[in-house]
Formats: sequence, C-alpha cells, structure tokens
Amino acid sequence: ANPMSTPLLVGTYGEKLGHVDGKGKGVYAVRFDRETLSLVPFTPTAGLTTPQLGGASGLVNPTWLTSCGDGKVLYICDERGDGPGNLAAVSVDAATGALALLNSIPADDRAGGAACCHASVTPGGAHVVASNYCAGSVVAVARRADGSLDAPSAQYVHLPPASHPVSFPGPNAARQEASHAHMAYASAGTHGTTILVPDLGCDVVWSIPYDAESAKPLGEPVATASPPELRGGGPRHLVRHPTEPLVYVGYELTSVLAAYPIDKRTGAIAG
Repeated sequence: ANPMSTPLLVGTYGEKLGHVDGKGKGVYAVRFDRETLSLVPFTPTAGLTTPQLGGASGLVNPTWLTSCGDGKVLYICDERGDGPGNLAAVSVDAATGALALLNSIPADDRAGGAACCHASVTPGGAHVVASNYCAGSVVAVARRADGSLDAPSAQYVHLPPASHPVSFPGPNAARQEASHAHMAYASAGTHGTTILVPDLGCDVVWSIPYDAESAKPLGEPVATASPPELRGGGPRHLVRHPTEPLVYVGYELTSVLAAYPIDKRTGAIAG
C-alpha cells in the first residue's frame, strides 16, 4: 500500500427517507492520497466506486461504522425507517479492503422503524452498544472471540424508562414528540463504566450503568445533563475530554455546546 495514503471505509444511505435522498449502494473501500489530496482505489485493481455489502439482501443504509481496536472487524448500523434494521458485524481484509458479513442482529426488538444511528465498542471489548433514533432505544450485545455478535445476549432498553417518565411533546413539539436516542458512548471511570445516551426527544443525556460481567449489562437509565435553562435544546452528540473529567454535549435544536463534570469513579455525568 502507498504509505502516503490512508484507508477509508465509507458508509452511505441507499434509499430516500424523510431527511435524505440516498443514492449509495453499500459500503465503499477507498484510500485518501495525501499527496494529491484525492480519493483513489483501495488497490490498483479495485474500482473506486465499487460497493460492498449492499443490494436487496444486504445493508440498505449502512450509515455508521465503528471498529474495535485492530480494525479487523467493523460494526455497522443499517439505519432503516421501515423496520428495526440491523446492527452488523463485518470482517475487514486490511490488504484488499474486502468486507464480509459475519452476522447481524435486529437493532430493536420491536417492528417499527428504528433508525439505528450510532454504535460503539465498550472498553475492554466485551460488548457493542448502539442507539436507535426513531425507536428511542439502546441495545447492548456481547462480542464473540471472532468479533461476531452473540445474538442471544442482546439486551434492549426502551427510553424513557418507567422510573423517569417524560411528557411529550417537549418544548420543540415538531422534534421532541418522542424519545430520539442519537448516540451510545461508553464512558469509563476508575471503578466502572457508564453508557451515555444523548436523547434529542427527551431533552436529557441518559447515564446508563454498564456491567460487562452481567447477563444484563445495562442498568437503569438516569436522566442527566438536563438543566432548565437548556430545555428544548435537544442533545445529539457528546465527547469526553481526553484528560479531564469533563464531557461536552452538543444541542442540535438550539446550537448550544455545554460542558458537564464526569464522575471519576463511574464515568457518569455528574450534573
């Protein structure tokens, strides 16, 4: 491989939805040439626009891709509006960019359109966690030794929980008519890990205790990052500070960025 190039795996929308007119056909493996600042084929014999994993029986909207450590396995959200969609495990050939489906699980345990939109791997690699925007839910599923997903272990958590009811619609009636979980991020502490879930519809970031050793790794969601002065903001994404116990939350509906303290022991949002 050209040392001046960076491999890229590009997800796409493949159908027309309410917010996008997708023209993609699957996942594309290309390289970014840092000398010419252009996209080039992954290998000299590969096509620049050759899709993988798409088609009627494949991934229709592979919109979010994440890897675990060595990059040999990808986890892909198939974001569907007409059903639960899938969370898929895919092997990657680093030399050729060839992708092969290992297996997949339903992104949600209900029949409606889930719009699975984000996935991440927990610290230590025991589980993959994913969020469903339209379904308002989170799923955690164990990883097998080969990186595939252990379907029987899947745990689905619906939001908001009964312990913290939310009245809909929220301040932004058009967008906050139901739970819209937009991310599932594993936030590690010194004595535990918490899954942080920005929920645009519920106007909170759910802090969900995580136990890698439990058959039900996700605990009871706790509403955090919901100060009265930011009501109607619609939290969408967040990022941890690389060295300090802080998290930054982006509010989509009001274009606000807010900082919150992190509990050093649990990784949960402390405010």
